[in-house]
Amino acid sequence: MSVVRRQFVDGPYGQIHVRSVRPATATQPPLVLIHQSPSSGVAMAALMPLLGSDRVVAAADTPGFGESDPPPMPLEIDDYARCHGAVIDALGLTGPVDAMGYFTGAKAAAALALQRPRQIRRLVLFGAPIYTAKELAAERATYAPDVYDWDAGHLLKWWAHLRRGAPAGYPLDLFVRHFAEIQRGGPNSWWGHRAAFNYDFAEHLPKIAQPILVFRTDDPQGAKTERARPLLKDGRIVVLPYMAQGMLDLHAGEIAGHIRGFLC
Repeated sequence: MSVVRRQFVDGPYGQIHVRSVRPATATQPPLVLIHQSPSSGVAMAALMPLLGSDRVVAAADTPGFGESDPPPMPLEIDDYARCHGAVIDALGLTGPVDAMGYFTGAKAAAALALQRPRQIRRLVLFGAPIYTAKELAAERATYAPDVYDWDAGHLLKWWAHLRRGAPAGYPLDLFVRHFAEIQRGGPNSWWGHRAAFNYDFAEHLPKIAQPILVFRTDDPQGAKTERARPLLKDGRIVVLPYMAQGMLDLHAGEIAGHIRGFLC
């Protein structure tokens, strides 16, 4: 199995931490993975070796998350996409490149495809939610900036929030690992959700000409993703009967099979 290695590259806002898999012989185009917010590339760790047997696979920590340097101000999705584009360039991934995004990362991947239409070949999106105005307002309220104080109420809030969305049988050690990654963004970690809610899939999906595979999960975001179906120029939706949280750890083999079949 391919080994996940780590390094830092220079980006627009400082150093960017990158996990990558490089097989001895790469016969398929490279694949860049973009994580959700708040989290880091660790969310992709179980999936990467399964996808990297015949291609370079890279997962960067979005600036402000994981081990990447934070930006000096809130960014928009297009800014995050440019940062991941800088990773592609820094790693020397020339020629066609495929991109996969997980929830917030799906929006950055979509933006990257629009920014680099000649380079990004195929697109895999975990979630492409289309919100009503009421739903968007509710999402903004749910992911409003946390209040940081010595009572650590923000930690209890996140623990309860994630616990509600954890599937049955989710191992506690994995839950704790991802909970810890979420906290690394600190008081500005809400910037990721802010950017996501400012980016409207209904506006941007119809502009994407590349083939798209969209995963619809078995949770509220999945129902919102179903609304994206008529907006896909060249795409299809695969329904995964799982809740999003922990999915890439618990069902990595099945998901990697779907992705490899689409990218071949």
